[in-house]
Amino acid sequence: MEIKDTLIIAKEFTKTPGARYLKDGSKYSGETFLKDFLKPRFEKAVAGNYILKIVLDGVMGYPSSFVSGSFGKLSLEKSSALVLKHIIFESDDNPLRKEKIIFEIKNPQKK
Repeated sequence: MEIKDTLIIAKEFTKTPGARYLKDGSKYSGETFLKDFLKPRFEKAVAGNYILKIVLDGVMGYPSSFVSGSFGKLSLEKSSALVLKHIIFESDDNPLRKEKIIFEIKNPQKK
């Protein structure tokens, strides 16, 4: 499969991801990211049988609640195998970010 779409979180969503839920006070919540950005783009990648590349650089940091509320929730809904088949991550700033998110996808929190 080839990469046919790229989602740059810092440019398309925010440089300061927030909490898990919108109700927690951050309009840049994991819930919002999942609903408005991640899930629609992921579903297009699955339907089109291609890879969505997600660029993690340029962001102040990724709170664990944001990661769980977006990537973890997607994994719970769609399965870790399917998520990792259609999404790859890029991070030149901090390679550990990528590992943290992949770990959450493989071991999602049920919150």
